[in-house]
Amino acid sequence: MKNIAVLTDSGCDASIQEEKELGISIIRMPIVVDDKEYLEGVDIDSDKLYELMNKGKLAKTAQVSQGILKNKYDGLLRDYDGVLHIPLSSGLSGQYQSAYQLSKLYKGKVVVVDAKSACFPLAILARDAKRLLDSGKTMEEVRDIIEANDKLEALIIPYDINYLRMGGRISKAAASLANLLKIVPILEIKGDGKIDVFDKVRTEKRAIQKSLEYVTDIEHKEDEYWMVIHDHRLEDAKKIAEELKAMTNEEVLIEKFGPVILSHTGPNTIAFGHFRKLAK
Repeated sequence: MKNIAVLTDSGCDASIQEEKELGISIIRMPIVVDDKEYLEGVDIDSDKLYELMNKGKLAKTAQVSQGILKNKYDGLLRDYDGVLHIPLSSGLSGQYQSAYQLSKLYKGKVVVVDAKSACFPLAILARDAKRLLDSGKTMEEVRDIIEANDKLEALIIPYDINYLRMGGRISKAAASLANLLKIVPILEIKGDGKIDVFDKVRTEKRAIQKSLEYVTDIEHKEDEYWMVIHDHRLEDAKKIAEELKAMTNEEVLIEKFGPVILSHTGPNTIAFGHFRKLAK
């Protein structure tokens, strides 16, 4: 049986400690704040980024350069027979396409997967991919299982719509009107890995309730991982998790947004939903 490394990037929101616990490798992505570049998980964490963004600083993410990515592949291949790379969704970042092009140089020793996923679901997919590899499946078989499994369904409720404006997701005029009318947007991330506006309501309470009803309206809830992901809103996350558990009769994971995703959603955002467990 080949010894295969599973690699993802810090769009998975996993800390260095969680990286060790999951038994995977994570390449850390750069975050730029006021033209100063930080390396996620090394120079900046969610708490530090939270402080900067609450001071009005605009954060942006950047792709890992092909040079750094090549060094990562080369380093892993000194210890492993192959690398299964599961980067941030192609619908959210150009990292997948960059990695895919680079992988062609390795003649099958590096296989890149478009998981169409983000946040902690990406880390769970990487963990489950390692389990499948350890059971004897090939990198290509695991890639095909993951790419056929694009069943992420989550709703995102941003606390401050202005971060969506600064990130280019909505216009300045639309943000001003939304603030004036006290509109709360609900964003949806689906199986294609892209984010769209799902709905707009008048209160966060209504946004949460409508989102809970929507994400739980599926059959075979036992086939899903259920999650709540938040930024500095643990008590609210616990309440939502309790409601999700009551509505699904399934365990619910609670995780924090990492800096990469937080830089796009803004502070105090909360999200929840489900994603399909990988077939054995």
